[in-house]
Amino acid sequence: MEFDVEELEGLKRKIHITVPGDVVSKRVGDAYKVLNKQVKIPGFRPGKIPQKILEKQVPMQSMTEMFQELMQEYYEQALQKTGLRPTGQPEIDHSGMQDIKRDEPLKFAVILDIKPDIKVKNYKGLKFKKKEATVKDEEVEETLVKVLSRQGSLEDMPAGYAVKDGDILTLDFEGTMNGLPLENGSASDHEMRVGEKKMIPGFEDQLIGHVQDEEFEVSAVLPADWNQKMRRISFPIPGAPDEKQEDDRAVFKVKIKKIRTLHLPELTDEIAQREGFDTVADLRRAIKIDLQNHKEQHEELKIKEDIFNMLVKDAEMEPPESVIERELKFMIEGMKFQIAQSGMKPEDSGFEPEKAMKEWREKAVFNTTGYMMLESIAAAENIHLTQQDMEGEYELLAKQTKQKVEEVQKRIMSNPDSLGQTTIKLLGQKTMNFIYANCEIEYYKEGEEPKEEPKKES
Repeated sequence: MEFDVEELEGLKRKIHITVPGDVVSKRVGDAYKVLNKQVKIPGFRPGKIPQKILEKQVPMQSMTEMFQELMQEYYEQALQKTGLRPTGQPEIDHSGMQDIKRDEPLKFAVILDIKPDIKVKNYKGLKFKKKEATVKDEEVEETLVKVLSRQGSLEDMPAGYAVKDGDILTLDFEGTMNGLPLENGSASDHEMRVGEKKMIPGFEDQLIGHVQDEEFEVSAVLPADWNQKMRRISFPIPGAPDEKQEDDRAVFKVKIKKIRTLHLPELTDEIAQREGFDTVADLRRAIKIDLQNHKEQHEELKIKEDIFNMLVKDAEMEPPESVIERELKFMIEGMKFQIAQSGMKPEDSGFEPEKAMKEWREKAVFNTTGYMMLESIAAAENIHLTQQDMEGEYELLAKQTKQKVEEVQKRIMSNPDSLGQTTIKLLGQKTMNFIYANCEIEYYKEGEEPKEEPKKES
């Protein structure tokens, strides 16, 4: 085997590989022996077809699968001998296949992006301030009200009754922005509870004080992800901050058709038992623990965001172009999936993939730079994925997409890009957990501001 590595722009390399002629001859001969038993030609028994007739029926150049396996084998050998680490699937130059001869060497070239040799410094012993995850009694009570709401009774309110916080409404609304209909901004007989904050911010507050059958307008600023704008749920943090844009303000014509008040029952052990607990005290305790865990996770995520940002800032080079493009493709496919999940057609959503490729490039560079740094730390600390890690991800995705675990696993395993993105994400999460576990955390109470910015151990 002969090979030569040509350095192209940046992290791109081209490996020129030569497969010896005797190897090519043997592989072709073995392939024809198998074909001789499989091919049916009138007048000849299987396995007894003369070689010249067989070669005329099945030209050597048509044995694409055999040659692909041969090239893949020698490509992997070249990687082992050169020590190059590819970032993904290579681009293979098949031009040499046109003039291939049975007893001559096979020459082909492979173009690939390689992983940069990065040494990440000072990722252990990072110092951070972290707010204590404390739960107030009123927070527990608010959650208990939601529990009791499931056991409560509803009473229709008479004409003239003014909406109060906590009331359940049935209403029609029609949204517009700049005088044009707002996509996904209208509904009929929509049921909601004032104060649950399930509508866009500011909408529910403006319903208070109005009465049944009254028609009025409310104005509210649309959230950044309205109408399926980009919501990249990446690990372990969102991508780079979006550029500031003017707020999108919508106007809604509203008509309240029914107002009901929810009467809550008394909190008893019987209700606690319906929720899966023996006593009210057990229920309160479980709610407090759950709220505390959520706060703890939120504070942990904030620190991991700071770590990710720090790694990106310390990076001395950008990832290879192919990696950035693959991340962009992943982001766009994720956007299309979100649109499909919402019940909309891509052409009706206003989403433009070509435009997104340009607008999201900075975000893709940010994400992949962080992943690249985390991968280098994983290599340095001998952090690897296990089958259990992969199975856990399959189960999580199956739950999120309401599919069978087997279907999710088959879809990921059959798509090299999808498998690559999944393993990058999981390895990054595992490495981020390692970095976080090695941080020095100083806690502060709610209301106390940290005295200084996070800093690294020198």
